Amino acid sequence: MSESNPGEEKKRALRVQIRNGIAGLAVLILMMLWLSGAFVGKVGPESARSEKALRTAKKSYRTARVVRQTFPLLVEQVGTIRSRSEAQVSSHLMAQVSQILVQPGDWVQGPGNGASPTVLARLDDRAVEAKLRQAQAQVVALGDAIGAARANMQKAASDARRYENLLKAGAITAQRAQYAKIELDVTAKQLARLEAQKKQSEEAEREAKVMLSYTVITAPFSGRIVKKIVDVGDMASPGRPLFFLDSPSLAEAHAVVSEALLPYLKVGQPIAVKIDALHRMVQGKIREIVPQADISTRTVLVKITLPASADLVNGLFTRISIPCGSYHALVIPAEAIREVGELYFVDTVDPKGHRERRFIRPGKTRGNLVEVLSGLKAGEEVVLP
Repeated sequence: MSESNPGEEKKRALRVQIRNGIAGLAVLILMMLWLSGAFVGKVGPESARSEKALRTAKKSYRTARVVRQTFPLLVEQVGTIRSRSEAQVSSHLMAQVSQILVQPGDWVQGPGNGASPTVLARLDDRAVEAKLRQAQAQVVALGDAIGAARANMQKAASDARRYENLLKAGAITAQRAQYAKIELDVTAKQLARLEAQKKQSEEAEREAKVMLSYTVITAPFSGRIVKKIVDVGDMASPGRPLFFLDSPSLAEAHAVVSEALLPYLKVGQPIAVKIDALHRMVQGKIREIVPQADISTRTVLVKITLPASADLVNGLFTRISIPCGSYHALVIPAEAIREVGELYFVDTVDPKGHRERRFIRPGKTRGNLVEVLSGLKAGEEVVLP
């Protein structure tokens, strides 16, 4: 028993080696067959026809060609809405504000067209009224005095003529006749002095009436109250603004333009003005190009008249577009562009009908077209959805 055991062990080990070798050889053969494509189905005639049909279907995509177009070159400059008619309404005299009749945003009527101007505020007029009454009383009193002085002068003139005739007849002395003439001169001078005083009093009356009119603050023109910086009880004084008034019907865009753009601008030229706050584009006209450049910024002020509109608030930000020639750009339909996050791409189709995804950098939108800055070439075709 002990002699046969080693022989059996050797036979068993030999059989294990043979089986392992056969298994390894089988695996090697299978790998060679797989690499050679033995397990992949061959493309028969029908399959080839199917592939050709698929390629034909790819060519039937709805596509659009990338074309090059010419567009006007517009340079944007910034500006501000300003009213052509702006006013700081202030008082002509120093007086306390007794009444305010308007608030910011109110529309007011100016003089003209047969209508009375809107009253903005009233000032304390008691002192002016007192001066006016005093001047009127002086005018009345002087009028009465002038009447009496004229009567006296007429009597003195009659006496002087009578004494002159008596002197010629020798009935009176020359001294008495001379006295009558002196009395006539005195009454004439007194009348002239009274008439001069009356004129001064009448002038004071007119001045008091003018001053009284200044106690009523009215609108200098039709427009809108932009700002009110006075309250009842405040002291108004000459030169101190009480209200800020503008006229939106005379709105302008004041743009600071680079001096390099001056050759492309002229007075009377129509120009597009964009108002960002109102999301509106309006057509303006250049009214004035200020003939002086800022030496620090090398810019020139351009004033552009805008169409009348009630919502053109003073101070709004604007952009003006100045045409400066033209440029060429590639364009494709906007519907061909897809967006993922911050990436933009399109699907292109080559002449063989193969689709390829292409990342692009879009530019300005032109209606239903979009400029393509990079990623495509003229003549290529993009797939439309």
